[in-house]
Amino acid sequence: MAALAHEHMYAYVANTGRFHDNNALRNDYYMERWFSYTEIGPAEARRLIDEGAIGRLDDDSEALERWRADPRPLKPADVLAIAAGVNP
Repeated sequence: MAALAHEHMYAYVANTGRFHDNNALRNDYYMERWFSYTEIGPAEARRLIDEGAIGRLDDDSEALERWRADPRPLKPADVLAIAAGVNP
């Protein structure tokens, strides 16, 4: 799951339970379009997170290691509020 907020693209990582700034995903969204995107609202995003519907990454993933070391992960509530246009 991804959220576009303040010109940044944040990816939700179920293993950490947080959103992480993901510049590569932002570049794909705006320019490359290797992935497809379906817009959902913050309520649906919250439901998917709460139900555990977002898949987890393999624990030996290099990307997961970087996200676990991220000094500024964001709470889902904060990112979803920003994406909804609410200042958390």
